Parts: sequence; C-alpha cells; structure tokens
Amino acid sequence: MIAVSGGIDSLAMAYLVCEHNRRLKSPLRVTAVHVCLDADGPTGELPGSTAQWLRAREIDLVEVEGRLDGSEELPLSCFACARARRRTLLETAEVWSASHLALGHHADDVVETWLLSLMYTGKGETIPPVRSYFDGAVTIIRPLYELQRRELVRLGRLADFPAPVARCRREDEARRERIRNMLSVLGRDQHLARRQLYWAAVRQYEESVE
Repeated sequence: MIAVSGGIDSLAMAYLVCEHNRRLKSPLRVTAVHVCLDADGPTGELPGSTAQWLRAREIDLVEVEGRLDGSEELPLSCFACARARRRTLLETAEVWSASHLALGHHADDVVETWLLSLMYTGKGETIPPVRSYFDGAVTIIRPLYELQRRELVRLGRLADFPAPVARCRREDEARRERIRNMLSVLGRDQHLARRQLYWAAVRQYEESVE
C-alpha cells in the first residue's frame, strides 16, 4: 500500500513503485490510499486526472476521510494534521491487511525534520527509513529516502506526471518552510549543504538505534 497525496513526492513514489513492480516475476498488488484531510478538515477526493493516471498504471485507489480524535481544533496545525493523516493511513493499512505502507518522504524531508528538531527541541531527531507498528503487522517504509526533491521534480517532468494538487494554504506559514527559506539563502551551495546535513542526520539516527 502506498500513500498518495497528489503532490510530486507521492506521484514519484507511485511511478517508481509501479516501474519496479513491472520487473518482478510475481508482481505485487499495489493499492494507493488518499487521506481526504488538510488543515481545514475533511477535503474532496483526488482530481480525476490523478485517479486516472494511477489506474492506467494498474494501481487501485482507496480514498478515506481523515480520522480526528476529537481533541484537535480547526484549522489544524501541521503537526496535528500529519499525526491524523498518519493514524488514518496506518489504520487503513491494518484493515486492508497490508503488510507494508510506503510514504513519500525524501532526503530533503529528512534534513528539514532534523533541523526542525535541533532548532526547536535541541534533540536532533529525524524521520526513520523503516518503522513497524501494531506488533509488526504494518511496516512503514520510505522508498525515496535518499533522493532529493529536485530529482523528483525532474522525474515528474520527464515522465509527464499529472499536475500536482494545490499545496495546503498553511504550508507557507509552517516552521518547515522557514527552514527551507533559511537553506535557500545559501544559493547554489544549498544542494551540497543539504547532502552533508542528510548524512549527518542519518549517522545520528543510526547511532541512536544501535
């Protein structure tokens, strides 16, 4: 099962998973799940062009309403929204008996999460590449973990992805966007800086789980 938001990251993941699946002697059944939720609460389904693009690649699409636990107030913070979406994805994977749930986080997400943690909590924690839930019944994997955002954007142009869905209106206000703006000040050097920060984050994560 793969999580699809309609953004460039999840479209790239769906494309690459599909291409890999075609090369397997026994192809896997791939199902995409879209959580209909953003900062303002429940949202509509994916655009028809995106749903058609997935079906053309023999990927089933399941759309589910994001489950809120009743304690969240609208508009949702980025943290609360991400938590609700992740909870909904995991519960959907469990209901569908999906052993693996693939998320579209990439190397830039790893860097930005690590810097956010360092700057706002002083802990330096980041996104793990693999993590199991429900006593191992569902395992989250992140196939794009080592790829940078710009590589996914280039793939989208080459493979003619459908237009990505509009960004959440609160994204520009988020702390993560401030981190991106901070790194962009480095100009052309930001790509090298991001790569070095990525390996620093990965080394710290590996040391924490040894």
